[in-house]
Amino acid sequence: MKSMFIQHWQPKPLPVPVVDNELAHLTAIERSAEVCRFILNKLEYALSPLGNLREFIKLNIRLAISIAIPVLMVAPLVTMAITQFKVWIAMLTETFSSFVLFPLSVVLSILLVCGMIYIGRTILEMRMRTQRRDPYGY
Repeated sequence: MKSMFIQHWQPKPLPVPVVDNELAHLTAIERSAEVCRFILNKLEYALSPLGNLREFIKLNIRLAISIAIPVLMVAPLVTMAITQFKVWIAMLTETFSSFVLFPLSVVLSILLVCGMIYIGRTILEMRMRTQRRDPYGY
């Protein structure tokens, strides 16, 4: 990592900014562009005459591009894979819930029918007992 940093960190001293000798002969747009160029070069020279600021910005741009390109190429694929995984999980959940709920509903129905039969038999047995005990024949 350090060797890569040293390999790319090669600041060069900046030349002293000078105004173009042909400034008076340029058109208005060209003159304004030349003045803007001179002001920006003068500001850069005032901030870092050895070129460290320019090299720092170049290094950060290289780093940002080297990170951004893989991210921009891989991120959509990862997002698509996660979306597909979510859809598959939803389908599997629905399928397995159907497999589980159908037998449970059958078992529940059978238990309800058995319970109703048991309750019915119990009621019939209670009536039969009360009829046998009744000495008056009601």
